Amino acid sequence: MFSSKKKYGISGRVVLITGAAHGIGLAVARKIRAKRGIPVCVDLASDALDMLSKELGEGSLVAACDVTDAKGMQEIVEMAVERFGGMDVVVANAGIEKIDPVWIMPEQDFERVLEVNIFGVYRAIRPALVHVMKRKGHIVAVSSVSALVPWPLSAAYGASKACVASLMRSLRMELAGTGTTAGAVYFGNIDTDMMKRATQKPVVNDMFDASPTFGLGAKPRPPELAADRIIENIETRSAIGFSHSEVKFTFILNGLLQLLDDFTAHSTGITGVISKYYGG
Repeated sequence: MFSSKKKYGISGRVVLITGAAHGIGLAVARKIRAKRGIPVCVDLASDALDMLSKELGEGSLVAACDVTDAKGMQEIVEMAVERFGGMDVVVANAGIEKIDPVWIMPEQDFERVLEVNIFGVYRAIRPALVHVMKRKGHIVAVSSVSALVPWPLSAAYGASKACVASLMRSLRMELAGTGTTAGAVYFGNIDTDMMKRATQKPVVNDMFDASPTFGLGAKPRPPELAADRIIENIETRSAIGFSHSEVKFTFILNGLLQLLDDFTAHSTGITGVISKYYGG
C-alpha cells in the first residue's frame, strides 16, 4: 500500500546525493554507480570528497558545497542538468547531530542542526524539483526513528527529522497526479561516523543502557544496508522505508507512544542519567 508495483529503474538516471563523501551517502553513490546510474555527489570539501571524485570518474559529478548554501546548491543542480540533460532523483541525506540538553547546548549548535537537517534538505530538493518533475522522478529524504520517539539530549535532531518526515509526506501529496513521487526513510542506529562520535560520550552510552531499546532499531546496521533501503525506496517509489523492522513497528504505533512519554521517562533510568550529568 506504500509503493508503486512497477519498478523504477536506476540505470541512466541522474541522481543528486547530499552528504555523499561518507557513510550512508557514500554507500548510495557507489550503489547508484553500480546500477549504471549517474551520481551527482555533494558534500563539504574534504579529502574524502576528492577520493570519491577519483573513484567515480567520468559519467558523474562531484562538487563541494554546504547544503545550507541555497545559491551553491542551485548552481550544482544547474551544472548537473546542463551536463547530463536533466535530473531524475534526489537523495537528501546530509545531516548532523549535537548532543546536550536544550538548556546547555549552545544556541549556535542547536540552530546549526536545524539549519543543516531542515533547510539543507529543502535547499537540495527545491532547485532540483522542477527538473525531477519534468522526468517524473522520485525524491527521498533521510528521517529517523528520532522523528517518532523523543530522544533526550537530541531535541534538535529529533525535531529536524520530524520536520523532514512531515515535509516529505506533504510533498508526496502535492505531487500526486504529476507522475513524480516522494518518500522518507526512517533509520535507527546506522554505523556511521556521526553515531561513533555520539557514542564516545559516556552520557550517550548511559542513556542507551537506561532506555528501552525495543522499537528504536538500536542494533547497529552498516551504511550499505541503509543505502539498500534508499535504493529500494527509489525503485519502488515508496512513501516510507525502514532500516530495522522494529522501527517500522514504532512507526505504526507512533500515536499511542506519544501518550506514554511521561511514563517512559519516569519508569526507566532516563531521568536519573540526565540528573547525573546535568543536574536538575
